[in-house]
Amino acid sequence: MGSEREDSLSTDRSVSPDRGASTERSASSRRVHVRKLDAVDTLRWSWDVLTDRPELVGLVFVVSVITVVTPDGVSRTAVGEPPQIADWAWPVYFALCLAVALVWGVAYASADAAVEERPASLTDSITDTATRLPALIVTAVLMWLLTAVGLLLLVLPGVYLFHRLVLAYPACVIDRKGPLASLRASWRASRGNVGKLFAVAFSYLALVGASNVLSGVLGRGTLASGVVSAGLAAGAIPLFGLAFGHLYLESSRNW
Repeated sequence: MGSEREDSLSTDRSVSPDRGASTERSASSRRVHVRKLDAVDTLRWSWDVLTDRPELVGLVFVVSVITVVTPDGVSRTAVGEPPQIADWAWPVYFALCLAVALVWGVAYASADAAVEERPASLTDSITDTATRLPALIVTAVLMWLLTAVGLLLLVLPGVYLFHRLVLAYPACVIDRKGPLASLRASWRASRGNVGKLFAVAFSYLALVGASNVLSGVLGRGTLASGVVSAGLAAGAIPLFGLAFGHLYLESSRNW
């Protein structure tokens, strides 16, 4: 594990020893050289980091368990009519959206810490990421609006825009950039890396698709289906969050 980490990362040891403030962490990580990896090695690196930080899996599993109860708030109606959503379900869905954004952000922050080879407590990562949620939400809205425009024009432009802008999320969390600055940073960091981003994103979507198929086999909306989906998400979200964090860092730190 240690030798693999040393092979994939080359760290400037002159970084500041005081890592208490978020701004200092961002400044120090900008002085770190990150070796560029292909898609397979990026996921291998993410797996190595995740085995060192199993608390990330636990965090996502706790959040994913919320999805076990959310189907109870949706009542199926006649064909062609919208489903009925219980009043209590709306705040639960809203909390779930915030929690999902939070756990992805924690994964990005953990990638930054792993690249610097510094310890990072889960509590600190959650606290730091929580302060970025408003900016992260605005960034997500802007990114998906731009992607939707591309999809409406033609499918391929939308897919291309998505992969050029998807690194705005780690940019927003790791470098604490505003929404527009995050989109610009992603556009710059993804230059020449669309193929690699597509490979990583496709792997994630394939895993999500497999999870949906398995949920259907177990009976969508059942307790067994919810637990299995939560378990798969607990592994997939931190694994691919770390991967996207590394993809952003390897480009943004080597400009």
